[in-house]
Amino acid sequence: MPDNNIIDKVFSLLGKDDEPLSDKDMLIKQTLRELAQNKYARFYRVKSEELDPSFAQYLYIIYKTIYPAQVFLKDVENSGQFERFVIEYFMPPKALETARKLTRDAIAVRKKTTNPAELAKYLEEEYQTLTGIFDEDRMNAADKCYSLITAFSRFIRFDYVECLKKFDPGVLEGIFTIPLKFAAVGVDSLIKDLGSFYTAIAALNPQDDWKTAFSVLRRVMGGTDGIPYDQWMKLLTNLNDLKQSHIVEYIIRHGSKNPIWEGKPPNLSNRLSAAWLEEKREDVQEQIDAITESQRNIQMEVLLRAIFGEIDTTRLNFYTDRINETCTEKDLDGFSYTGALNYLTAFLQDFFSKEMQEICDIVLIRGQWTSNTGSLQMSEGFHGALDVLPAISELDESLSDKGSNGPRLRGALLRVDRDRTQIRYIASIVNGLDEEALEIIKTAAGHIITVGKYMKALSDDIPKKQNEIIINWKELDGYSKLPLAPRILDAYKKINYFVQLITLAVQL
Repeated sequence: MPDNNIIDKVFSLLGKDDEPLSDKDMLIKQTLRELAQNKYARFYRVKSEELDPSFAQYLYIIYKTIYPAQVFLKDVENSGQFERFVIEYFMPPKALETARKLTRDAIAVRKKTTNPAELAKYLEEEYQTLTGIFDEDRMNAADKCYSLITAFSRFIRFDYVECLKKFDPGVLEGIFTIPLKFAAVGVDSLIKDLGSFYTAIAALNPQDDWKTAFSVLRRVMGGTDGIPYDQWMKLLTNLNDLKQSHIVEYIIRHGSKNPIWEGKPPNLSNRLSAAWLEEKREDVQEQIDAITESQRNIQMEVLLRAIFGEIDTTRLNFYTDRINETCTEKDLDGFSYTGALNYLTAFLQDFFSKEMQEICDIVLIRGQWTSNTGSLQMSEGFHGALDVLPAISELDESLSDKGSNGPRLRGALLRVDRDRTQIRYIASIVNGLDEEALEIIKTAAGHIITVGKYMKALSDDIPKKQNEIIINWKELDGYSKLPLAPRILDAYKKINYFVQLITLAVQL
């Protein structure tokens, strides 16, 4: 008997030409014995190494049987209909109804009559309902059914005509009325075909739930049986008998002079249901994100008008959306915080360094605070916010023609079309500056929030009979060009609006 150690067999087969390949000879003899004793031995002529016409006749009968299904499935095998029909077959009516509510068309219709916030909540709830109904047991059943249909499709799509033409060139696709005369054919010209046929039948098992699979296939084919179920099961039983005989492997081993040839059955295990559910989740999330983004943009527009009116908020020269447009043209990600950093600059220049400066001069310098701690914290917040302006200017100037980043970035953008390795280099520059910008924004926002808290506290303190923060409000009112109370209240509102704006812009 041959050595059972496959590694020893392989090394033996790879021996030098002048060394006796005893293991190989023994394996070939073993294959010959298996062929001689095989119930399908008639399919192969060992001495002449030819496939017998009876094998062609066997394939021809299979082809006649499966051809109607081949015709029906030709237009749908790559259309995704298999997947959809399998999923829908295993969904209970309520889950199917929920899934249809989550299609893009259904969502588009609902958008016309539903408040955006309510629509986002509705989509999330409907998706959770779907996942609750289309549970793991149903998903596993769907996956098994899809694996069977995939195996069926692979078997159907085997190129019977091309293979049969080697036995008789007169074979025509779908024509079964012409008399054929199959001749024996050298196995060496059919090794590849035999390997493909082995793969096509390897995953077929009559013990599987083909009744359910055919119910789905019938729906795919518009209610028509490409192959009657009973006829398919009869064919499947016969194919299983052929498969169990291993005749195809023995013929390939002998004909290819490779006695250790092993076929590799296709891996048809899949997670169709999980993939479908994930795709549905991504669709729903995309719709929710679009709704959220739309609401965010609307809120930002309202806040921008409340803070700046119609004034242009673009204050930087280089860290702007203009450079992002260039990146977009190259299919690259641009800077993330151009809007936020420009809003911050405009707010500090137009409001903090003017209106807030005047208010702080009055309340911090002339105000009689009951606690120095409060005045110091407000002062630190005010000056801390303004102190980020030089850092903003430095970041912006680094992107100029004479800056540390500008020439490098523009040069990389010019080269990126012909040298895609520049993508990573560009990303490192963009990400580095974004990190700096975000740190500046967070620092400034923290100081601005501190000032805003004191503006709120001061606004509440003014009308009190017994002032708790500043005790000389009447005196301070004389130093203001306008009544101080409404100025402080307006300042608090503007700061509150700005904090909301910067939070939306940075998506903190």
